[in-house]
Amino acid sequence: MSTRLAVIICTWNRAETLRATLDSLRGQQLAPGQAVEFVVMDNNSSDTTRDVVAAAQAGWPVGRLHYLFEGRQGKQFALNTGIAHARSLGCELLAFTDDDILFPADWCKRAIQLFDDPALMLVGGKTLLDWPATGIPAWFHRDMAAIVGGVDLGHERQAPPAPGYAPTGANMAARASLFDQVGGFSETHFRHMDFEFGQRCMRRGVGVAYEPDWVVRAPVDAQLLNKRYFRRWSLKAGISPWQDMQPGLRPLAWVPLWLYRRTAQDLLAWLVAPLRGEPESERFLRELRIWRAWGTLASRWISRLRPAAYPAWVKARSQKRNNVY
Repeated sequence: MSTRLAVIICTWNRAETLRATLDSLRGQQLAPGQAVEFVVMDNNSSDTTRDVVAAAQAGWPVGRLHYLFEGRQGKQFALNTGIAHARSLGCELLAFTDDDILFPADWCKRAIQLFDDPALMLVGGKTLLDWPATGIPAWFHRDMAAIVGGVDLGHERQAPPAPGYAPTGANMAARASLFDQVGGFSETHFRHMDFEFGQRCMRRGVGVAYEPDWVVRAPVDAQLLNKRYFRRWSLKAGISPWQDMQPGLRPLAWVPLWLYRRTAQDLLAWLVAPLRGEPESERFLRELRIWRAWGTLASRWISRLRPAAYPAWVKARSQKRNNVY
């Protein structure tokens, strides 16, 4: 009896990068006793996404390639619809990735083999960055890698990982039965739904691991390499309602005191950085922490003072426009 893996790819108006992702997946090589289903979740695209998938389906060489449409805008809806479809196909394992990722030929095979560990329920891998011909900007700091999709926690397997860890949606896999234990992706989170899911799993004590040898590559879009994009991403990354504050922290106006202190310190250090000759990348990293803090401050104040308006406020600031923030 074969072990069946579903690869769920959520996409929205990125037909050309999706084409490259599907071309990369065509070369997957499975071991005996392994089977795979590829599920493209079209999250209300208005471009040629459907045509790209239809063209790829003709002569698809490994497993089957499925196309599903999810009209509710929001990745969390597409994820949960994809999970339900994959489970209806009898898939015991589910892998998640994005529509701009490239894969080694053994990615699916390795995903299945990781679950030879009976204790493992959820796993995240490494995502390495492929930079465009323009190179890495002088203002880029390695701690900004997540903004363009990079994940690299080192070369050592972590099982369990550090308490604040959660696998990211570009390179993540789970047992299908995990969703019976902890539920699906939160449909009230328009931001951080993969982080919220991973943290929920960690709190429930299920087996979670970071696997550094399970690797994908993320080509960096040159149009994203500007400070405006990084600032807007950081502000949105900070969005967190007041109910999400960890218990035991001392708050002031629904925000932990440490965030006020660190933001004040960052602002002062950012102002004097040119006088101290601080590298541009260090100064910009500090600036992005300030933007992220402002996202947290604004979202917590609005979620508390204007709760009825908060969901629409978050949704409006969480959706991309023309694939950029």
